[in-house]
Amino acid sequence: MSNYTTGELAKISHISVRTLQYYDKKELLTPSSKTDSGGRIYNATDMKKLKLILLLKSLGLKLSEIKQITEAPNAIKTLSLILTEQEKAVKAELKDSQKQLKMIESVKNNLTDIDHLTLNSIDDINKIMNNKKALRRVHINLLLIGTPFNILELVTLVYGIVKGNWLPFIIAMILVAIEAVLLTRYYFKNTNYICPNCNTTFKPAMWTAFWAKHTPKTRRLTCPNCGQTNNCVEVYDDGSLDQKS
Repeated sequence: MSNYTTGELAKISHISVRTLQYYDKKELLTPSSKTDSGGRIYNATDMKKLKLILLLKSLGLKLSEIKQITEAPNAIKTLSLILTEQEKAVKAELKDSQKQLKMIESVKNNLTDIDHLTLNSIDDINKIMNNKKALRRVHINLLLIGTPFNILELVTLVYGIVKGNWLPFIIAMILVAIEAVLLTRYYFKNTNYICPNCNTTFKPAMWTAFWAKHTPKTRRLTCPNCGQTNNCVEVYDDGSLDQKS
C-alpha cells in the first residue's frame, strides 16, 4: 500500500499543504501514521477519503457537514439528506439570480431607450423604468382602440364593393376620421420630448409634433430652451412639467 507525505498528497490532489494541515486540525482527515519526527503519513485509504472530501466540498457542502457524512454509520442516507437540502438552497439561489438577471436586463433596456434622462440615484432608475412602462401603455391603448376601427373600415369597404351600397363605408370613414383626431390628441397629451442638446423636457404644440419627421422613438423638433432642432426623444408625460409651471 502506497504512503504519501503531506507534500506528496497535496501535490497529487492539487491542494495546498496548509489545507491538509487544516483538515487534520479539524479532525476531518487524520493521517494514518506519523514519522518519528512527527511528519504526517497518508495511505491509499486516506487518499480516497480526501477525494470524497474534495468532491463534497465542490458540491458546496460545509466542512462540518462533510465531517458528519464521513463519520456517520449510515453515510449514504446522511449524504442524500444533506444533498437534498443543498439542492434546495442552490435552486433558491438560482431563482434569485434569475430574478436579478431579469432586473438587470430590464434596467439595461430602459436605459438604452431613454438614455437622455439624468441618472443620479435609484429614484432616477425607477423613473426611467416607470416612464418606459407608462409610454408602452399609451402605445398599446392606441393599438387596442385603433384596430377595431381599421377592421370596420375594411369590412364596410368590402361590403360597398360587393353590395354597391357605400353608405356604411362613408359612415365608417367619418368615424375613423374622428377616432384618428381623438387618438392623436390622446397620444400627444401623454407624451413629452427631451432635447438631446440641453436635456430639457418639453411638450410641443400637437400639430407641430404631428407633422414633424419622426422615428419610432424620436421626433425632429425645435427645443424651446436652446433653440436647436434635433431628433428629440419621446418620453411619457408624468405631469412633472405642469408642476414646474
